[in-house]
Amino acid sequence: MSYFSDAYPAFRYPLKSDDQAGLRPAQLGAIHAAAAHFVTRNDPGVITMPTGSGKTAVLIAAAFVLRARRVLIIAPSRLVREQIAEEVSTLATLKRAGALAEDTPAPRVHTTKTRITSAEAW
Repeated sequence: MSYFSDAYPAFRYPLKSDDQAGLRPAQLGAIHAAAAHFVTRNDPGVITMPTGSGKTAVLIAAAFVLRARRVLIIAPSRLVREQIAEEVSTLATLKRAGALAEDTPAPRVHTTKTRITSAEAW
């Protein structure tokens, strides 16, 4: 199995309200849309969300929902890469939202800071 498959049973879908932490409706919609897409298709899917809407949480949640074996995240800049790596390595947003328990162990995260030029480097 894999980390995300093994941890999937612990994943929850709490809906944010005025007085309760949770995932926002747009995030839940995007997570479910990704899951629905991959039920019947194998081709790539695209999720488009505005700035500040919680794309990183959706990205990480989708790995759980899709029970991914491995996840490759390609970021456009060093800053974004570091922010996403930190978020994945702590699962802080999903834990704060109540989608994962506080004691859920985090996945292994490896970041590459230089260009990969050979098959062996992969």
